[in-house]
Amino acid sequence: LPPPPPPPFFFFTKKSAYLIPLRLVGSEMCIRDSPDIHPMRMALANRYFDEVNYSNALPHYMYIAENSSDSELKSFALAQIGWMVYESNNIEVATTYINESLKINNESLVAKSYLGIIYIQDPETKTEGIEILNSVIKSEKLNKKDKKFITEILENYEK
Repeated sequence: LPPPPPPPFFFFTKKSAYLIPLRLVGSEMCIRDSPDIHPMRMALANRYFDEVNYSNALPHYMYIAENSSDSELKSFALAQIGWMVYESNNIEVATTYINESLKINNESLVAKSYLGIIYIQDPETKTEGIEILNSVIKSEKLNKKDKKFITEILENYEK
């Protein structure tokens, strides 16, 4: 059996309190003390995102999207926001965020993948989704796991 998760820790800021796992307390404190260290904020947001803890990830991605001058960080943050919005079933707003991400960095594999996955599921945009995902799997920057995942999506929708 895996070890039990660390006990929760209450972390208080000005007007809000967050119940967060003990292992994230240090990161939250560092960001509270130095909010404009965007790579650290991105790392924390990504940890929350990977845990599907979107309510904690969103404010960090929003902060980066609004305040970072680094186009790659800003583009990635917008793509992640778009995916979280998509997960809440708001496709129009989701694609707006993802397209904004692509305006900033038109080579973003993450944004292209998200847009392709969204489009392939809609009969009206399915063809465009297939084209986008086919272009993504041709990239040498895509890791094997992601390539396999996208290939499986294409196989399921090209039938």
